[in-house]
Amino acid sequence: MESQSILVKVEIDDLGTNTLLSLALLLFCCGAFMSVDPGFRLSVPPVVDAFDFARRGQVVEGAFSIHRLQRLLDGLEEQPLGEVTELSTGSLVPGVVRYVIQGRRTKDDESQLVMRVQANLVLECQRCLGVLTLPIDRTTVFELVRRESDLSDDEPDEEDFEAPEQIVGSPKFDLCELLEDELILEVPYVPRHTQCPEMADLDAQADEVASREEPPSPFAVLGQLKKGK
Repeated sequence: MESQSILVKVEIDDLGTNTLLSLALLLFCCGAFMSVDPGFRLSVPPVVDAFDFARRGQVVEGAFSIHRLQRLLDGLEEQPLGEVTELSTGSLVPGVVRYVIQGRRTKDDESQLVMRVQANLVLECQRCLGVLTLPIDRTTVFELVRRESDLSDDEPDEEDFEAPEQIVGSPKFDLCELLEDELILEVPYVPRHTQCPEMADLDAQADEVASREEPPSPFAVLGQLKKGK
């Protein structure tokens, strides 16, 4: 969680009493800070020195409101206002983005970022115009390079899902912007249900009507004629 500060004011009237009170307050504050997971953030990912972040193997994780991502929201349906207080439930709440970002160095001494982002986007189905909830759980490995000229000219192998994506790192690298780019890539150009709920109801009704109006089998008719003889 981001740094916090607690201001404690104690009036000194009785030295002994206030000394004990000060110690009690100090222990309470220390306990509050010790109970906070230092890796968990109720905020967007920070701006970091990308190469130092990777070299140290640092990790940041947390959750925040999707309304902090204006580029993503542009053109989307209105998203719900979601709040989260526990990291374990962050990805289950509509309107909330959950993330884990880890830096690392490979055996070939390459600097990498591994990002996992989860969210539930509310979209409009272009077939039935109903509400479509799109669950996103995307993990991407990025390989950091110093300059744009260091980017490989080779076309990425679309079948190699574990191949890292090259990006230019910097001393002031915005992890939140990178996360937002990943979410934008997950939004389909034409969002549609696999099977629209209303269409499924209509199909069921049509099948029921067809079963009632199904013409009798000619063999059944022939059997009835034989019985009548």
